[in-house]
Amino acid sequence: MLVLLAAAGFVSGCTGDGAGPVRTPEAAPGGSEALAERARAAAFGVRGDEDSFVERGQDTVRDGVRHASPLKEGARYEVVVACAGTGVVDVTVGSVASRVQACDGGAATYRIQSAPAAVALTVKGRAGASGAVAWRVAAEEDRWGDGPAAPR
Repeated sequence: MLVLLAAAGFVSGCTGDGAGPVRTPEAAPGGSEALAERARAAAFGVRGDEDSFVERGQDTVRDGVRHASPLKEGARYEVVVACAGTGVVDVTVGSVASRVQACDGGAATYRIQSAPAAVALTVKGRAGASGAVAWRVAAEEDRWGDGPAAPR
C-alpha cells in the first residue's frame, strides 16, 4: 500500500548513531515476541540504506503509537508502518485523514513530499485488534540514488 502526502511530515530524530527511540514491547497479546519480530522485519527491513534512516520504533497494538519527529523542512521522507497480529489499526501521518491498515504482517509506506518541521504519527488499534506495530522514518532518496532528496 502506498499513500502520498503532499505537505505532511513525520516526527522523530536519530541521525548518525542509530540510537533512536526503539522500544521493544513486552509480550504482544496473541503471539508475543514472534509478532513483534514480524512487525519489525516488515517495517525496518524495507530500506537498506542507513544514510537515509531518521528514526524507528515499536509498540503493542494495545498501547498504540503517538509520536512526533523533527524533520528537515521541505525535504521528502517516507514513513513505513507494519502491524502483525489480528484485526486492523487506524494510521494517521501528519494531518492527512487516517487510513485503515490490516495487522497481517505487511507494511504500508506513506510518502511525504514536502515535510513540515515536525509531523505526528498515530496508530490506534480498533476493537479486537492485538499484536505489534513497528514504524520507520527515512529520508527519501533522490532519483539518481546519490543521497537524500533536497528540498524543492
